[in-house]
Amino acid sequence: MRWLIVLLLSIISILFLFKGIELWSAIDHVDGEGIGISFVGLSISERVLNESIPGYALGFTISSIIPILVAINIALKAKSRKKIDIKNI
Repeated sequence: MRWLIVLLLSIISILFLFKGIELWSAIDHVDGEGIGISFVGLSISERVLNESIPGYALGFTISSIIPILVAINIALKAKSRKKIDIKNI
């Protein structure tokens, strides 16, 4: 179960990172109206102006760090668990 959570958090982190990269590359290709931003099928904003796109891109890029750090923490915690014999303490 623990490794499933690590895998799920890693996938979410990758999705955030890809969306951030997509928005960073889309900054130069936006018309005057702006763009709509959606993530995993959920609409975040219908119309984001050109000036606001770097903020969304930075937000998605930084948000990709949090799930991967939690996944690393869970994975390392699973490896470091050892049985402690209470009688030997």
